[in-house]
Amino acid sequence: MGDARDRVHENVHLVRAGRQHVHHGNLPGPTVRKAILRSWERSRGFGLAPHDAPGTLVLEGDALVAARQANQELISAAEPVLAELRQRLAGTDQVVTLCDAAARALLVEGELSARRAADRICLIPGSDWSESASGTNAMGTALAEGHLVTVYASEHYLESLHSWACVAAPIRHPITQELLGVLDLSGELMNVNAHTQAAISQSVQAILARLSVLEAAYRQALLEAFADQAVLSRGLAAGVLDRRGNLLKASGVRLDQAGEWREALAEVLRTGREYEGEQFRLRPVRLAGVVIGALVDAGVRLGRGHVPAGGSSAFSDLVGSSPKWLAALDRASRAAQSTATVLLTGETGTGKEVLARAIHRASSRSKGPFVAVNCGAIAPALVSSELFGYVGGAFTGANPRGSAGKVETANGGTLFLDEVSELTPEAQVHLLRVLQEREIVRVGSPHAIPVDVRVIAATNRDLAAMVQQGRFRQDLYYRLNVIPISLPPLRERRQDILPLVNHAFLRQGVTPPDLGRDSYERLMAHDWPGNVRELMNLVEQAVVLGENPADLLPLPPLTLPKASVLGEAGEEERIRRALAACDGNASAAAKQLGISRSTLYRKLELYGIRLGRQVQ
Repeated sequence: MGDARDRVHENVHLVRAGRQHVHHGNLPGPTVRKAILRSWERSRGFGLAPHDAPGTLVLEGDALVAARQANQELISAAEPVLAELRQRLAGTDQVVTLCDAAARALLVEGELSARRAADRICLIPGSDWSESASGTNAMGTALAEGHLVTVYASEHYLESLHSWACVAAPIRHPITQELLGVLDLSGELMNVNAHTQAAISQSVQAILARLSVLEAAYRQALLEAFADQAVLSRGLAAGVLDRRGNLLKASGVRLDQAGEWREALAEVLRTGREYEGEQFRLRPVRLAGVVIGALVDAGVRLGRGHVPAGGSSAFSDLVGSSPKWLAALDRASRAAQSTATVLLTGETGTGKEVLARAIHRASSRSKGPFVAVNCGAIAPALVSSELFGYVGGAFTGANPRGSAGKVETANGGTLFLDEVSELTPEAQVHLLRVLQEREIVRVGSPHAIPVDVRVIAATNRDLAAMVQQGRFRQDLYYRLNVIPISLPPLRERRQDILPLVNHAFLRQGVTPPDLGRDSYERLMAHDWPGNVRELMNLVEQAVVLGENPADLLPLPPLTLPKASVLGEAGEEERIRRALAACDGNASAAAKQLGISRSTLYRKLELYGIRLGRQVQ
């Protein structure tokens, strides 16, 4: 306490020296420390007046959220340290402030009485404590001087801060030495003691240690994501960038491309979303919800010269290395170089529309529209008008100005007809005309309209058999079947299941976890009747629920007698009692029953029990 009183007496001289310096430009005596004098000079140069208010609020609402997001690494490293520091300083009426590299307060923490006092000088989240905004103060001056700074009472340039004392130290990244921010401890003069500098120094060192650990974890996660990408992309040129734009690893890319990637990385870090350019694509990599870098798809396939240069990364999402899948991709990549009609066949969920879009993106028509139509979802009476358009007054309820159909909308691009087997006989005739004559006739019009479209059709039916049965036109079948591509079901490409699972996690922005051998075996053994779509949906569900995807698989077909299917005697009743006791809370009930939540959900389905506040 004596040290603090001595400082009070010293500050009488500082006030006089400060007033002379501020008002008249006179140099104060030797009692003023050189760092403080330099800061006064800078503050005066910024045009500040002693009576100005400190801590101008510059970040509010979304802007503050964005600033915290941009400094998430610093905050993640600092939060545990700040929590420990608060405990050490309990009862001292001091506030701990973490600022970014521009001296904008990100976090201000302390006991209620201390925070109320801080509010009066605008020491709140989002406030600006740079010297240009708040004059001489520990946060702004530490950043300007580049080292730990203590500012007592009237050493502050602004009069409203003369009852405060503060200690702050800059935080630099332990590896890059990049200035990240500053840590400050502030309080009323009489509450600051000689141990404050040591507390701040130790806390900064603890933050640096945590930053080093995070850096190693981030690097490991990025390299693991890159290794997965190398498997998933089947030879596509690829790289991985850390959040500072450093290319950690690359395969088959030109280093002169990295500059463009770094520019795009800023957008990925800002939005957290994938970036797709003409020649490359960046996909965010996250760890614990924080974007830590990005994977690069450079859009150049190594050792597969038949992919057109204009294709960019069109086929990079089409994961797999099984022979049947690669054969389909090989044919699709060659089909992309022509304008010939393509017929995609395969079970539901095998990726027919995904492959159709890839063909479009890799073709010379990539800048034109891609129009997808599900023929089975259109009422039979409306198929012709939906596909080929109509003129005004063509039928009751028609737009009096008429309307263009999907074929016209796709002019200059690609028309994708999914479930083409469901077309009505009348629509089949019209489509045949489009393929033969490259023109359409709107419903109710005698005039033909020329069109330039590339048709890709798809079906999960056997069209050849439908032709034999008289249910599909033979001439249309041959017009569609110019380049047939058969997509194999997932059960016939089991070697692709695990890469697809990892790919699905990456698409959710999650580093693929190690699921364990048992889980991998269950995923491999599943028949996947819904194919890739089922797998993607399963992983998305697993990410949302925080569960192992293997635990969410449907139960295998049960062949036991019904009495055995219902489990051990009394199980249904125990589940109902547990749910009732937990007021319908499935997590609490599962814990009470000693089973996992996913197991409980399966049993609820088995017994036909619905979750609700009343379980009957």
